[in-house]
Amino acid sequence: MKRWRAILGNTGAVATLAVLLAAPFFLYGWFQNGVAALHLRIDPQYSGGEVARVIQRDGYQVVVRKPVPRRSPLQRVDPFVQMTWTPAARLPAQVSDEIDLDGDGRPDLLVSFDTAHLKLDVTPRTPGYRPVHTAGVVSFSELIARVNDGIVVRVPLR
Repeated sequence: MKRWRAILGNTGAVATLAVLLAAPFFLYGWFQNGVAALHLRIDPQYSGGEVARVIQRDGYQVVVRKPVPRRSPLQRVDPFVQMTWTPAARLPAQVSDEIDLDGDGRPDLLVSFDTAHLKLDVTPRTPGYRPVHTAGVVSFSELIARVNDGIVVRVPLR
């Protein structure tokens, strides 16, 4: 009797371990669908906001995103607009583009940067944007950085 109890106990333990090891493979799809049903999104402060338009240039494109506003007074990130020049490998050594952010047909910013050293100069053409003269990351709302196959520029709003 003791022998049968030991065999049944060990068999139950092995079966429990097998189920625990195999469960993630069978439940992964269900778990993934459950998380997708929650409609979670990455905060625009980190993603840069939704894409507003894509401007085609000779050999590259500029992805312009919608402005990211400050949502609360406790928030430490100033409002900004993000643009991405992609692919970085096809950019000229010195980029100088006039960018229409609001889609009214008039350029809002003159963005110039050196692709090797990432030195950025932004000259506003319309009110509502702050000038930027920097290299690298000054703040979360004022930066230039190489991200994957693009160069990301964030310009703070007034």
